[in-house]
Amino acid sequence: MEAMGVKGELKHVEARNEVVHAWSDHSKLERIFGKQPNTPLVEGLTRMADWAKRTGARQSKTFGHIEITEKLPPFWAAQS
Repeated sequence: MEAMGVKGELKHVEARNEVVHAWSDHSKLERIFGKQPNTPLVEGLTRMADWAKRTGARQSKTFGHIEITEKLPPFWAAQS
């Protein structure tokens, strides 16, 4: 919110199953592109926010006829 220059509030929702078990590994990135310098979090968020402001909002397509209806996160069910 700070990087985008907006006020708001955080809403914590229940973790999705795949997020609970997800992990990141940058070894393939380093094999292909070599070791990259670290970007501090605040700088990265600021650069991302600047890009988003330049690019502007995009309208997402509405997902219709979702094939999987079982075990969706409660937050998703509230959105349909």
